[in-house]
Amino acid sequence: GWLKRLRQAAALGEAEEARDGGDQGQDSEAPGYSFRNEVSYFFYKGVPLGLSSVLNWGIPPLVAMIFAGHTGQSAHLQASMGYGRVWYNCTALMPAVGMFAYANNVVPGCIGAKRRDRIPRYLQRGIALSLLVMLPLYALQLSAGSIMEGLGVPADNARDVGEYCRWMIITSILTILDGNIETCFVNLGYARCATLNSFVSGVGVDIVCTYLFIFQWDWGIRGAALAQMTVKVFRVFVWAVLALLFGLVKTLCVAPHGAEPLFPKRECRVFAELAGPQILSNFAGWLIFEFQVMMMTNIRGVPKDALAAGAVWVQIESSLAAAQDGWLRTTSMRSLVLLGKQDPGARKAFFLFNRLADSVVLVSNVLLLAFHGGICQLVSNDESVREWLGKIVWVLTIHTQTRISCLNAQFLFIPLGRGMLRTVVTFFSFYLVATPLSAAVALTDVFTRSVTAKLMACVGSTSIAQVVLGAYSFYFLRKLDWHEAGAIINRRANNDKRQLEDSA
Repeated sequence: GWLKRLRQAAALGEAEEARDGGDQGQDSEAPGYSFRNEVSYFFYKGVPLGLSSVLNWGIPPLVAMIFAGHTGQSAHLQASMGYGRVWYNCTALMPAVGMFAYANNVVPGCIGAKRRDRIPRYLQRGIALSLLVMLPLYALQLSAGSIMEGLGVPADNARDVGEYCRWMIITSILTILDGNIETCFVNLGYARCATLNSFVSGVGVDIVCTYLFIFQWDWGIRGAALAQMTVKVFRVFVWAVLALLFGLVKTLCVAPHGAEPLFPKRECRVFAELAGPQILSNFAGWLIFEFQVMMMTNIRGVPKDALAAGAVWVQIESSLAAAQDGWLRTTSMRSLVLLGKQDPGARKAFFLFNRLADSVVLVSNVLLLAFHGGICQLVSNDESVREWLGKIVWVLTIHTQTRISCLNAQFLFIPLGRGMLRTVVTFFSFYLVATPLSAAVALTDVFTRSVTAKLMACVGSTSIAQVVLGAYSFYFLRKLDWHEAGAIINRRANNDKRQLEDSA
């Protein structure tokens, strides 16, 4: 039955783990670069990870927006959900996900260096330090409604934002647990478990709860928050069950005898060096969505239906971004594994993965253009909202194509200790180039008086920034010494040995 199939999947996961270098045996267990290996790895890992992200982060919020679009006051609820999610994403989800950078970088690096024994401490440390950093940001969520009203959001929408963000504090805590555990599962070779969890919790629990809480019982913004919280509780529960079934409790939770302390100064510094720049970079990049919403709100003469369409655009963007996550994580994991074992083919693998990811997103954008009319019909029962969305939805194709290239080119800055450079370049691209250009078009009549053109300028600001940022990031990678980069990753995976030597 289902238990037998799960155990068979565990055996497949163990074999995959050995193939990717998860075991601490011979070097041959972690295959080096070859074109065939890389293409196989890209799709073998990328497809389940992409499905996991879409099912977890992409489809459920979009379905929630669709259900909200078919309620009695659809335009109001969709606008409130858009404002609430942008605020929560920028002030709570963004830093929480930024701190995943610690586990995302150290876990694949230690596997490539055959130091799987360090995983329990990495997991425990990542969760504990993340929760500590988030405490003041949780306090900020309590004032979200007042702040958004002060920024120009209509009072009734701002009240909804305040209620949404108070409930989402619990969701954020569970997200930190979920994200760190998932990183360990995936890097240990259990990517299919991530897909399974996301399918059951995302397509199953999330959509059912969203249907009941928002559409059937009409709980409004509170229902949207409670649905997210219920899903995160269920996801953490599923990880616990899978860890028991696959015998991973000791691997994930029990540090070996004589292991390093939980909070050594060296590792706390590594956490800060990896998570800090990632948070700043996320802040520099994600905050522009808050600016987009604020700019749309302050366009002269903009109707409420256009604002609802803008909120839907932002939500569709989040779903499409989730669809790219599998390709981004696959590129990062494989490159770090090859760098951790100091494979000379790491550079070729990285650029090959970039080309493959660009091609996959190009195909999806062709489909988006072909079916954009049906998407507009699906997300709202308000004809005016559909009309406004149809005028700006095509901008998503430019946004997603530039996004995949830009983010793939950026990921090595932080693990190589150049996180501050990434933050500076990101800030320059988004706030010294893209935002002023978009604001000049959207908030003045110098270039146009068309509300449609002003909306396009708002949602197109991210694409402008991503072109500038991607161009510099690829220039950086072309000049990078990949041999020295491999030495940096390998040294980090073995820094506990250096700590013991120093203390001796």
